[in-house]
Amino acid sequence: MNNQENDTVSREKRFLFDLQGFLILRNVLSEAECTEYLEVLQRLEPQTYEDKWMKSAGTGRPTRETSRQHQIRLNGLPRLDSVFDQLIAQPKILSYLHEFVGQPQLINTWSISKSCGAQTGGWHRGVPTTDYSYRNDVLRSRMLNVVYFLTNNGPDDGCIVALPGGHKSNIDLEWNKYSGLQLPGAVPITGKAGDVLLLSETVLHDGLPKTTETVRSNLYYNYVHAHYNVMTREPGNCHHFYFPPEIRQRFNPKQLELTSWMELARRKH
Repeated sequence: MNNQENDTVSREKRFLFDLQGFLILRNVLSEAECTEYLEVLQRLEPQTYEDKWMKSAGTGRPTRETSRQHQIRLNGLPRLDSVFDQLIAQPKILSYLHEFVGQPQLINTWSISKSCGAQTGGWHRGVPTTDYSYRNDVLRSRMLNVVYFLTNNGPDDGCIVALPGGHKSNIDLEWNKYSGLQLPGAVPITGKAGDVLLLSETVLHDGLPKTTETVRSNLYYNYVHAHYNVMTREPGNCHHFYFPPEIRQRFNPKQLELTSWMELARRKH
């Protein structure tokens, strides 16, 4: 039985997620789907974005980020192209969102494309370890990152590196002293194009250097529990978090459900 296509998540996968703080799902996207997203990224990445909203926000990430050498990041993907709507409530991922988050809401979307020469970014976690719990056989990660591999993510492709069990660690180190695999216990998270990583943001993670010639591109869809106050997290980046009504009118019922917090937000977009 393929649990990716059913309403329940197997106990083995729950066990692995709770043990590691992350889980890899194989062959979620087809080759054709990966190609479609890559073609859109290749069109969007060279473009210039005015980001007029930043004049009033004062701070925040631009739509197109190139501050890291040999890396391009795009923020707020459904604002850039409707093709990215499809992944908001990707059918093979939905059961995992509900199993691991509880009442999932989409908070953020971005892409990262790395070329040869890209370096590590620095060890970090999105939320503290107290935002992960296991009680009465219920798993809860207050923030969950869903990472779609559009290209192969090998150990030399600048893949994500994580600390298995880091969502339960009680002792901190000076994380900035360690680069990539130098951190004790760190492992590369590898996969093929079409695979998906489900990563609790309570897990320490980073990216490895890119030494291969081909471009590595991933898409990131970040979800939080409905009780999380999204608009207070990073006020300067709310433009990317929030989708105005003219974008949400494209969404199907499941996509609307996973972005329903936006109906309560009052924001000039």
